[in-house]
Amino acid sequence: MLHIFSNAELAAYLEEDLDAARSSQLEQALANDVELNNRLNTLRQQIAVGEHSLGAIWRQHNLGCPSRKTLGAYLLGVLPGEQKLFIQSHIETRGCLTCQANLDDLEEQQTQNQANMTARTTRYYQSSIGYLSQHRNDS
Repeated sequence: MLHIFSNAELAAYLEEDLDAARSSQLEQALANDVELNNRLNTLRQQIAVGEHSLGAIWRQHNLGCPSRKTLGAYLLGVLPGEQKLFIQSHIETRGCLTCQANLDDLEEQQTQNQANMTARTTRYYQSSIGYLSQHRNDS
């Protein structure tokens, strides 16, 4: 099966920002494709000497990525439609691993906070029942 890889995908691979499935396809293709290896090495050299294109700077510094606060608002579902669509396409279409990792971390924190809240509510409820039971017996 023929897989064509863009220079943007090769750069993302070098920056470890290419999704796992596509990275796997690329690694398999690299095993047999001399031209692809040459392109990858050329990009590697450009990055090593400090490629200063606007696209490279944006990729290296994640300038197109939303803040963690904005990702939290996205997770809570309180963003306006345009921002929501941007984040969806940024994560799903572009496949930004940095934002996906932040989103996964925020989801885990949300789950832990909900579990802690449930446990705290249960403790309060149980302690209140005990207090009210003692008060009822004292009367």
